[in-house]
Amino acid sequence: MCGIVGYIGDRSAVEVLISGLRKLEYRGYDSAGLATISPNSKELLRIRAKGKLNNLEKKLIDDPSHKDAKIGIGHTRWATHGKPEEHNAHPHTNSTGSLAVVQNGIIENYHALRVDLKYLGHEFISETDTEVIPHLISEFLRGNTLLEAVRLAVGKLQGAFAIAVLSADYPDELIVVRQQAPLVIGIGKNENFFASDTPALISYTNVIMALENGEIGRITRSGVEIYNFNGDRQKRGMQTLSWNPVMVEKQGFRHYMLKEIHEQPGVIRAGLAKFVNEKNEINLGLDAKLNLQDLTNIQILACGTSWHAALVGKYLLEQLVGIPTTVNYASEYRYAAPPIMPNTLVIGVTQSGETADTLAALELARSRGDRTLGITNRPESSIGRLADQVLDTQAGIEIGVAATKTFVAQLLMFYLLTLELGKSRRSLTTEAISTIIEGLRQLPAQIERILESQERYIENLAHRFSHARDVIYLGRGINFPIALEGALKLKEISYIHAEAYPAGEMKHGPIALLDENMPVIAIATPGQVYEKVLSNAQEAKARDAQLIGVAPMSDPVAVETFDHILPIPIVDEILSPILTVIPLQLFAYHIAAHRGLDVDQPRNLAKSVTVE
Repeated sequence: MCGIVGYIGDRSAVEVLISGLRKLEYRGYDSAGLATISPNSKELLRIRAKGKLNNLEKKLIDDPSHKDAKIGIGHTRWATHGKPEEHNAHPHTNSTGSLAVVQNGIIENYHALRVDLKYLGHEFISETDTEVIPHLISEFLRGNTLLEAVRLAVGKLQGAFAIAVLSADYPDELIVVRQQAPLVIGIGKNENFFASDTPALISYTNVIMALENGEIGRITRSGVEIYNFNGDRQKRGMQTLSWNPVMVEKQGFRHYMLKEIHEQPGVIRAGLAKFVNEKNEINLGLDAKLNLQDLTNIQILACGTSWHAALVGKYLLEQLVGIPTTVNYASEYRYAAPPIMPNTLVIGVTQSGETADTLAALELARSRGDRTLGITNRPESSIGRLADQVLDTQAGIEIGVAATKTFVAQLLMFYLLTLELGKSRRSLTTEAISTIIEGLRQLPAQIERILESQERYIENLAHRFSHARDVIYLGRGINFPIALEGALKLKEISYIHAEAYPAGEMKHGPIALLDENMPVIAIATPGQVYEKVLSNAQEAKARDAQLIGVAPMSDPVAVETFDHILPIPIVDEILSPILTVIPLQLFAYHIAAHRGLDVDQPRNLAKSVTVE
C-alpha cells in the first residue's frame, strides 16, 4: 500500500519526486524518503524522515545536496514490517550505500534471505522486509549488469511487490519490477517517470505504459525497455489518459473528501450520460461472451466500502432480476470459495482496480472456469487486464482515503447492470426500466438540494455529537448496507467506534448497549420497511438513546419519532441508497473535521490495499 515514484530526465528530480509523493501520500504516510545521484560526485544520496511528507520536505531545505540531481526514486510508507521510524523508512541501501531500493508490497521469504545474507557478511539496520533486496542485488552485481542483477535477485523473492532500483554505478538508468503490485511508467520527451499510481504522473505526462506481473523495466532518459523474469524482451503499447492536473486539486474545499462528496451529482450525471441514451436505453457494452442470458447465479467479490456497494447490488439483482447472488469478502473467498457451479458470473468490485485480495479472488474464479466482470474506477489498472470485461464507473480521480464518490458510482453501476440484465432476461418491463432510469436522473438534483440546504445543519448537528464514544447505525432491506457504510465512514475518519445492525436485530443483543449516552442513527425511508424501522427506532428511544433519523422532514411521524433528523427528499425506496448515504458522509466528515483530525489521510489507512 506504499507509494513509489521515480524520475530520470533534465528537470529537478527532487521537485518531481516530492510532487509525485504528495499525490501518492494517500497510499501511506508513516514515513517518506528519497534517493538521488549527485551529478557532480556521482554518489548516491539518501534522505528519510518519520511521519508525513512535510517532515521530509523540511529536511530537504536543510540539506541542499539533492537539489541538482536529475535522477531519483522516492517512497511514502504504510508500515508492515517494522515500526514507522526513520531507520525503517525507504529507500533502503546495500552495505556500501551505492545502491538504493524502494518497494511497495511484502517479501514473504525475507527472513530466510536475511539469515543467508547475514552469513555472507551483510549487515542490516532495519526491521523491514525490503532491506534484503539491495543486499541481494549486490550479491548478483558481480559480473552482471544492473538489469541482470535485479532479474536474478527477483528470482529469489517470494511475495507480492513492486520494486525500483537506483545505483550510483549506473547513474543513467532506473530499474523497476512488478509482481502482483501496481506500477506504471510515464513517458515524456527526453524524460521518463514511474509511480505506483497515475495521479503522481499527470502533472508531467498523460502517456503511460503499464507493467504486467512478472516484468522488469529499464528506464533511461530516451526510452523504456521491458523484459519478463526470464530476460526476454517484451513489446508494449502506450495509453493516453484523459485526466488533467486540475482533477486532483482541492478547488477551494477544505479537504479532498468534502470536494469529492460535492462531486457526486456530477458523477451520477457522467455515468448516466455514458451508459444511457435519451430514450432511456442502457448500453453497458457487455461482451456477448459473458452470455448473461443463461446465468444461474452471481457471486460478487469486494472489500470495505466496495463490499457495501456489492450488498446493494445483491438486493437489486435478486429482487428485480431474480438471480441468486452472493457477496463475498474477497479475502475470505480466496481460502474458502463456494462450490463450483455452472453458468456463474463473478463480479470483482474495486475502486482502485489494484485491491490485492479482490484481484487474487477474481483470478481464482477465472481458474475455476467462471465468467468474470470488473467494476472499477480505474479501467487501466490490473483488474482491466484480469477480468473478461470491466465497467468504468466514470467517477474521476478520488484522493480522499475514505471513499465517497466512488461508492456512489459503484451503486450506479449496479443499478444499470441490474436494469440491463432485467431487460435481456425479460424480468423487467420496458416501462419499469424507464421509471427507474427517470428516478436515477432526478438524483443529482436531489443530492444538490441536500448539499446546498442541509450541510450547515448537518455540520452543527455533527458538532453536538463529536465527543461520542460509540454510535449504533440501523437500517433494513436495501438500506442496511448504507447503515454499514455510514458506520464505516465514522470509524475511518473520526476514530469513533460505530457498528451497524439490521434494525430488526437490535433487540437480539445490541439493545443492551443503549442508554442516554448512546447515539442511534436509523435510516427510515418511505417504503416496504418504513413502519418497521420507525418501530425499531421507538424501541431505542424507550431506552433513552439519542435518536437521529435519516428520514423525510415532511413526515410528521418521523419528526415525532426522532430527536434529530438528517433530512432527505422523498424518493422511491429502491433508489434511496444513493440519497441516504449523503447525509451520513457529511455527518462523519464534519465530526472528524471538528475534532481536528486529518480527514483525507486517516491514521493506519491507505487508499489502495495492495497487500494481503
